[in-house]
Amino acid sequence: EWRRPVIKLNSKVVKSAEVVVRAGRPLDLRCEGEAPVIWQTRLPKHRRYISRGNGTVRTFKVERPTAEFTGTYKCYYTSGSHRDSSVYVYVKDPIHVFWTSSTSLQVVAKEGESYLLPCLLTNPEATDISLRMNNGTSVPPGMNFTIFRDRGILIHSLHPSFNADYICTARVNGVEMTSKAFSINVIQKLRFPPYVFLETEEYVRIVGEELKIPCTTHNPNFYYNVTWKYTTKSVPKITEIVRSNGENRLDIESTLTIAAVNLADTGNISCIGSNEAGVNTSTTYLLVVDKPYIRLSPQLSPKLAHKGLSVEVNEGDDLELSVLIEAYPHITKHRWDTPTSLNTATQENKLIRYNNRYHAILQLKRMNIQEQGQYTFYAQSEMTNASITFQVQMYQRPIAVVKWENVTTLTCTSHGYPPPRILWYQCFGIRPTCNENNTGLQLAIPLRAPTVEVQREEYGAVEVESVLTVAFSNRRMTVECVAFNLAGVSSDTLAVNVNDWPFTSLLIGAAAILTILLVLLIFLFYKYKQKPRYEIRWKIIEARDGNNYTFIDPTQLPYNEKWEFPRDKLKLGKILGAGAFGKVVEATAYGMGKEDNVMRVAVKMLKARAHSDEREALMSELKILSHLGHHQNIVNLLGACTYGGPVLVITEYCSLGDLLNFLRQKAETFVNFVMNIPDIMENSTDYKNICNQKQFIRSDSGISSETSSTYLEMRPSRLAELPTVESSEDLVCEESGDWPLDIDDLLRFSFQVAQGLDFLARKN
Repeated sequence: EWRRPVIKLNSKVVKSAEVVVRAGRPLDLRCEGEAPVIWQTRLPKHRRYISRGNGTVRTFKVERPTAEFTGTYKCYYTSGSHRDSSVYVYVKDPIHVFWTSSTSLQVVAKEGESYLLPCLLTNPEATDISLRMNNGTSVPPGMNFTIFRDRGILIHSLHPSFNADYICTARVNGVEMTSKAFSINVIQKLRFPPYVFLETEEYVRIVGEELKIPCTTHNPNFYYNVTWKYTTKSVPKITEIVRSNGENRLDIESTLTIAAVNLADTGNISCIGSNEAGVNTSTTYLLVVDKPYIRLSPQLSPKLAHKGLSVEVNEGDDLELSVLIEAYPHITKHRWDTPTSLNTATQENKLIRYNNRYHAILQLKRMNIQEQGQYTFYAQSEMTNASITFQVQMYQRPIAVVKWENVTTLTCTSHGYPPPRILWYQCFGIRPTCNENNTGLQLAIPLRAPTVEVQREEYGAVEVESVLTVAFSNRRMTVECVAFNLAGVSSDTLAVNVNDWPFTSLLIGAAAILTILLVLLIFLFYKYKQKPRYEIRWKIIEARDGNNYTFIDPTQLPYNEKWEFPRDKLKLGKILGAGAFGKVVEATAYGMGKEDNVMRVAVKMLKARAHSDEREALMSELKILSHLGHHQNIVNLLGACTYGGPVLVITEYCSLGDLLNFLRQKAETFVNFVMNIPDIMENSTDYKNICNQKQFIRSDSGISSETSSTYLEMRPSRLAELPTVESSEDLVCEESGDWPLDIDDLLRFSFQVAQGLDFLARKN
């Protein structure tokens, strides 16, 4: 082994690990070895100061060095030996105690790594070497670093919270000196794969059409890529658009394009995003067809009685007809053809779309006999169309009618669906039915009285009749006809005496007339008892025990005189609505709230023929309203007139109606709006004013409306905010039909209704 190379500074052998040279003074380092040697400098650009040749002596010479030449210089053999010698040279600069390269001031490193800040000391006399933030504060919590006088400051385990500007500090002769500022940017270590999203799960194309599949991805940094995996025979074109969305997010939208698809391209296509944390994939399916199509599949509940597309239901039941649709191109038109015109109150039509699949639903509520028949769904695209028809048949309970044809012949007629069967019973004596015991004689249908269908149908019901020939004895007897099917049973009886059957028939006719008169009398008495009476619609809970409630008798509540309003300061106007007991009129109140205030209000009153109990009920309602107090989400009481005339209850005037009828009116518009959101969003600007003045009557006022009136949204407001009559009349508004509902409206309505109910609940 050769001895270590010898280093000389300005011809003097260097015996320590450090030497000091003043800035501007010559720096002459000489390396002598037993074989060819070479110098290793801190910066590659300093190699030009090394003497040429491969001799055993090599020099590094700078005439006027600056602080930049501070650093470690190592001399080593070019081959044959691993021995070397090194020395740290301080180029002492009175201004710069640290040397930092301008290229190292921007630090970019990954989370978890360590990084060496090259704060090289130029003065060995420097003490108290440290690191702090450029704004003068100490380093962030959790930052650990190690100081090396000959290398710089090593920061351990970088974290994104360390992102800031830092400076190295030291003291020379008691004076603090600082380095240039280092800007540290720590790239966060990724913990999740990139986000990858394909718009649809399936694409359908006809042979020859173009296919474009956009794939949206994003990642916290730039260190990720997007690739595609596909089984198509065609070679797709891949394009990328890269966007920086904020400081910690990069978006790449990659698009796969096939100019003209063919049948062999059918298969899965996957968009793949990968980063250091892993891989994320989103897959779609491409179906290539040779022609456009619409496929309709019926969907009927297994609880329904049906054969194929023929459905049987009971009268009064609800029915849902459902069709699953697969179509390409997209459906542009659809409709249901029904036996009766669509009634939004009992029939609801919906079409739900998901990509190239649809779900058409027709809901029929409380079906009546006129609604049975054919229900056909039509679907149409720009290239083809299709339809499917359901046959709806309604079960009908039979009605049996028996009558004399001649002395020995009886005929029983019945109609219903399914076609009824008829049984005959005969028993001695005058009885209401022959089936109450087993003493009667049953005549078998196949032998004595066959049932035949009559060629007449009405609303799907089938009429049948049975002819019975009887041999009567001299005793009185009863003959009963019983008709039955799946929907129910009906019977009719005839009491006969062979000796005087015409007299019996006359007696039966008279009895029938008396029965009809008796039934009519009972019905009139019942209707009299059912005459509606004005009732209190509000109750106040006094106590509760489990599910049992004790209510306060509202007639016992006190009436606060503060609500009394002078009758002469109330000018009544047009009738807004009227019912069986009373009416609501528009009125102008002068001096309510403030002396000079003119306010439009609604006044509720009873009609002149009202009874005393109805007046007491209205007075009780007034007491309850005064007990409640004010809230912005209910129609509030403003005052009352109880002296010197009929009771008048003064409430806020809801110029635009109530929410219930408004929602019912807007139901169809809302459905159409939701189904056409893309078209609406292109042309929509914002909400429109819909404050048309409409005649109205509150649906919860206890007075039913006799007239059909459009009832729009309520806008209760505080007294101080109520407009004058003149300003209200001057409002110019657009037709309410031009303003569609959206989900935001329904959410706001629901929230405000809940606030009003919560207020009432707190008031018990």
